[in-house]
Amino acid sequence: MREYVVVEKLEGQAVQTFIGQDSSVLESLGEGLARIHQHRENYAGNPSGTFQVSLHEFHHHLSKGAAKLVSKFHSDNEKIAAMLPEVTELLSSLPYPETSAFVLVDIDPSQFLSNGKEMTGLVDTEAYVISPREFDFIGLEYILDKQSAQDFKRGYEKIMPFPDLQKVRLPYRYFYRLLSV
Repeated sequence: MREYVVVEKLEGQAVQTFIGQDSSVLESLGEGLARIHQHRENYAGNPSGTFQVSLHEFHHHLSKGAAKLVSKFHSDNEKIAAMLPEVTELLSSLPYPETSAFVLVDIDPSQFLSNGKEMTGLVDTEAYVISPREFDFIGLEYILDKQSAQDFKRGYEKIMPFPDLQKVRLPYRYFYRLLSV
């Protein structure tokens, strides 16, 4: 059995940037992402479930994936290669994620529609994965300024608590860098 979604035509214009948007737009983005994160899974992998990694093994799997990416695509970059042992050590010391959720790896403002007051739709979903929800926030840190981040967080916390990113920020950012996100 495969899951699927039926969608209707959505109103709004493609968002060019989150910075400078009305607070209500960013709050609605936070609320919408929190609603997506309410769908919880007990594995990491693809949404169809044909590839799954136990959450107990997630950080170990991420370490192995990072090593392969460095070897294959970044071996000529001394700074990236030199950070791999530190990131591997950090990942090995992290507790395993308790749950996972849908995460949009290539999150970008242009993937959303807005009517100027709220987000009205998400139009680009081919890069969804099942992983710790913290990855969505790591991606958003690159494209939100302080004010838009506060507005987003306020909306997110209307639905569910905001995670602590301090322990995962460095290794998850490193992995995103390896993926060239």
